[in-house]
Amino acid sequence: MQNISILPLTLVLVLLTACGGGGSSSSDTSSTSSTATSLSSSSLSSSASSSSSSSSTSTTSSSSSSSSSSAANASATSLTYSGTSTGSGGFASATGSTATAVTVSTLAELTAAINAKDHHIIINGTIDGGSSLTTFTFATADWSNTTIEGASGGAATLENIQLKFDGELLSTGTNITNIVIKNITFHGTISYLQALPTQVYGTSDNVGINYEGVSLRRVTNAWIDHCTLYDTSDDLMSVTLASDNVTISYSKFYFSDSWLNMSPDPIWNWVGTYQDLANERLAMVIGANASDSYTNGGNVLHVTMHHNWFGPNIKGRPLIRGWVHAYNNYFDNTGTPTGNNTAGYSMTQYSALQIGSGSVIYSEGNYFYKTNQSNYLGLDSSTDAYAFYEKFTSGYANTYDSTTGTSQTGTTYTDSPVSYSYTVNASANVPSLVKAQAGPQ
Repeated sequence: MQNISILPLTLVLVLLTACGGGGSSSSDTSSTSSTATSLSSSSLSSSASSSSSSSSTSTTSSSSSSSSSSAANASATSLTYSGTSTGSGGFASATGSTATAVTVSTLAELTAAINAKDHHIIINGTIDGGSSLTTFTFATADWSNTTIEGASGGAATLENIQLKFDGELLSTGTNITNIVIKNITFHGTISYLQALPTQVYGTSDNVGINYEGVSLRRVTNAWIDHCTLYDTSDDLMSVTLASDNVTISYSKFYFSDSWLNMSPDPIWNWVGTYQDLANERLAMVIGANASDSYTNGGNVLHVTMHHNWFGPNIKGRPLIRGWVHAYNNYFDNTGTPTGNNTAGYSMTQYSALQIGSGSVIYSEGNYFYKTNQSNYLGLDSSTDAYAFYEKFTSGYANTYDSTTGTSQTGTTYTDSPVSYSYTVNASANVPSLVKAQAGPQ
């Protein structure tokens, strides 16, 4: 992968060597042991006090269920919760750059704009990073207050390009701040990935196993809005390394049928285990590991996910290790891939939303359609702490439509312990709303 690391007045081409927090779905060693510690919201939430009940998390298994009545959902429209207006409907209050915008339409122009330290860049049309893949790495604090957005009309595309805001090497306590990425489609080219040499974690042949659309590492106050991400060979995006106050809204995450059925189907090594590329269909990771979690990583990783469309053809995730408020997301497993593919690997979805180590999750008004193991408890260690809450208010509870497998049921709550204002739509209306509004406009 061509990794363009943006340093002061310097444009450096290097190979990407650090994994963005993803990993192989088949090598997921997460535990679902009942010995895990369930944490109370009062001990974990840094936003406000919780009105959650003390009921414990349980599991349910069904072939078709809904946690709220269809009649109640159909009659409800929306509820608005008062608080501080952030503009994003979530933790982020990012406004990005106030600088004069520079419009680019080629890779050379995009590279020149970034090398010139332009902080407001508009993408016009499709820009292709090439068969070796291109990563733009924004690694210094002077990349704070940046906007990268697509031109109006919804056609802006970054193909074979990753935007990586990475404050990992900054001094302790310093993050890149105030980042806005919106109105862009990110995707890879399957034939380019198939042509790469066998990718092996820990070697120089690792460009494919680190390829995402957007990566946020040590970033505070970021808003990802109205984007589409599909067909990248790590997770589609990640929020890791003590990032905080992030909103991901009105975006679509999926894998194409061409990806699902790719031939040849390369066998790569992501995290020490080999598996096929076609089944590396992972949406997102929040928190790279148990140490990089809300509970163990300094009470950061506050993320809001709302009005996003996850699917179809997602094998698993979002994997959540942060403090996450998830509302009005559409988890769509239309097509329900099952059985083994020609390489002998299972195509069945293993989770829609994964409850990870050190996480605190408040979930409301989401719609799960044909998902398998909708709320999946997948911890790094069976004794790791976590907390999972669901709202059961009539009309605004999560809807589980034709779901399968075992799913966690969260502790009930009434009001989300967040300080920002937001509006939640009735869950019955989520599929139509999200399908109409998610992605570039």
